[in-house]
Amino acid sequence: MSPYRVIDLTAEIGGLSTMVLSGLGAEVIRVEPPAGHPTRQRGPMLRDDETSSLYWAQMNAGKRSTTLDLEDERDRERLRGLCETADFLFESDAPGAMASKRLGYHDLRDRAPQLIYVSITPFGQTGPKSMWAASDLIGHVSGGLSSLVGDPDRAPLRPSVEQAYNITALNAGSAAMIALHARHLTGHGQHVDVSMQAAMANTLGNARLYYEMDGIVTQRAGGARAFADRATRIIYPCADGYVAFVRVPASMIRLHKWMSAEGADPQFDAERWAGIAIAGNNLPSEDEIAELETEIERFFSARGAQALYESGQQFNVMICPVNTMQDIVDSPQLNARSFFDEVDDPNLGRLKVPGAPLNMSATPWRTRPAPTLGQDNDHILAHSHPG
Repeated sequence: MSPYRVIDLTAEIGGLSTMVLSGLGAEVIRVEPPAGHPTRQRGPMLRDDETSSLYWAQMNAGKRSTTLDLEDERDRERLRGLCETADFLFESDAPGAMASKRLGYHDLRDRAPQLIYVSITPFGQTGPKSMWAASDLIGHVSGGLSSLVGDPDRAPLRPSVEQAYNITALNAGSAAMIALHARHLTGHGQHVDVSMQAAMANTLGNARLYYEMDGIVTQRAGGARAFADRATRIIYPCADGYVAFVRVPASMIRLHKWMSAEGADPQFDAERWAGIAIAGNNLPSEDEIAELETEIERFFSARGAQALYESGQQFNVMICPVNTMQDIVDSPQLNARSFFDEVDDPNLGRLKVPGAPLNMSATPWRTRPAPTLGQDNDHILAHSHPG
């Protein structure tokens, strides 16, 4: 029996936070409308029917399911009763929507003073955009990350998977753990207000600082790393894909030794390049950079990614394959750490699923299938009491 109970009322923006808490040992109750949570119909689907969502299977792994119609006062009272037994409530409705049903933080605070109430919204509970709706795409663009993604001569891009939703969810889970620590000290829960825009703005690294300090707007750099108003190439083609090589000054002498050891006869002046900073005023010309990169690309393109990685390690050069999804699934490192697990899903059969993002020696990660609709109604609703 888990010592902590989580009520999950989130949409896509928060599902990862409660999935991680479930894997770490919490009892997570996914409250669904009687027709089921909308993400039960989200693809990809294993079969051509509405009960085979692989997205649902991953993002709700290990959770329980109970059905409540929150438009009905009797079911709202059941939820209030569940809150008396819960440690956390995660929700992602627009500000004020839960309060309109008398399910907001202030509505529940007296009845469930221990409850840590986590609200995840696009722009937070306050401010001029607090009531604006937003998707994962809007999270990327409003938080500034998309301005740095893509090639400099083309429009900004969105990363292909829901990074804004997921980074926001992980921020929410971390904040909930801090609120739990505070509850151990005070005995009281609190309201945690998580903004997707703010979560994404925190991912910008030095780009924001360059602007604040020097007025430099960092530009998109494609397969390079932008440093202020300059960029250093990172991604290079190789014989069977791509590798990431970080061309910092300290690596240039090591790269020269490596290329020489493999008979490549490098022509660049390693000592000179080792003395050139990656940003600042004393930088090489574009022609010099292009000549160097052509030489590096010729060396990499004649070799496979894994061979480059293993050989580069011997010379202490920062280089790594750009892994594809197949590389991830087949990764010897991930599989040696048992990252992937198998579960018997009641709708989908035997599934290979992502497992623990971390290993804890005393409290191992729990991998369990996602619930069927309302499968825990009898057990969970026995702990609530309608008025």
